[in-house]
Amino acid sequence: MRRRPQVLRRVRAWSSNPVLAPVVTGISNLDDLVAATQPGGSGGDDMLRCLIALAADEEVAGRIVLQRILPGLISRSRRWNGHVRGADVCDIAVGAAWLAIRSYDVETRSRHVAPALIADALWIAFRRDSRRKVEQEVPVPATVLSSRAAPERETAPMTALAGTLRAAQRAGVPAADLDLIRRIVVAGSPSQAARNCNVTVRTIRNRRDAASWKIRRALGPDWADWTDPLVAA
Repeated sequence: MRRRPQVLRRVRAWSSNPVLAPVVTGISNLDDLVAATQPGGSGGDDMLRCLIALAADEEVAGRIVLQRILPGLISRSRRWNGHVRGADVCDIAVGAAWLAIRSYDVETRSRHVAPALIADALWIAFRRDSRRKVEQEVPVPATVLSSRAAPERETAPMTALAGTLRAAQRAGVPAADLDLIRRIVVAGSPSQAARNCNVTVRTIRNRRDAASWKIRRALGPDWADWTDPLVAA
């Protein structure tokens, strides 16, 4: 598509848009438009928002946005290998990216557009269905799907652990596994927890590793990522 005359004529017609005009007027390769949306490019977030708005009626605009986020999307989706059965995770993520592009609100989410689209696509592809299976739904603002900057102060370890355990509980991890993690924390070490429970240290460590595996499987490879809607809830 990059050099197809019919496609290029369609893209040149977008020159009425002042944000897109500097790039699309006389464009001869769609790669130039993709490059312009990169960090440090001539348009960045402004150009991506214009393309997303056009994508409602112009499939080519959606294809350009998809091409822009594709490297990061593929890289992050591969972390889900082993967590998803059936189709290739990259295929799932690309399909979800179309939904993310079509549903993106350019008015309220004007910054860090590419990372936000990737986060939305991963949520739709790998987390949304499991979120629907939880017993208790906790309303959260729509903005939790945005890719947010890290907090200025590092989250305290105990606060991080408590949030992760709450998220794991909502995701269906058995209470016994979560209680074991809490026992180890309260005891201060696996060896002390083993003495308190009258079992061997090896038993405690084996159970701890099994519980950790269940938590990671339930929350996915980004389970410690605080932009995750499950953890934020």
